[in-house]
Amino acid sequence: MWQVPGGITRPWDFRRGRRSPVIPDGTTPEGRRYRCSEISSYAKAQELLRQGHSYLDGNGDGEACESLR
Repeated sequence: MWQVPGGITRPWDFRRGRRSPVIPDGTTPEGRRYRCSEISSYAKAQELLRQGHSYLDGNGDGEACESLR
């Protein structure tokens, strides 16, 4: 067997870790990262965008989660 420093991360554990809603480095307000599918309305998405969740605006046009319209 190969020996890897720090061990081996199984693919399903890696994918589960990427879905974590909390970002420990604080790159988003309060460390919470939302997905458009978790947001209840277009208006709420725009409010989150104004609060600093710029990742919700995938194409950079100033509108978050346009699919919720």
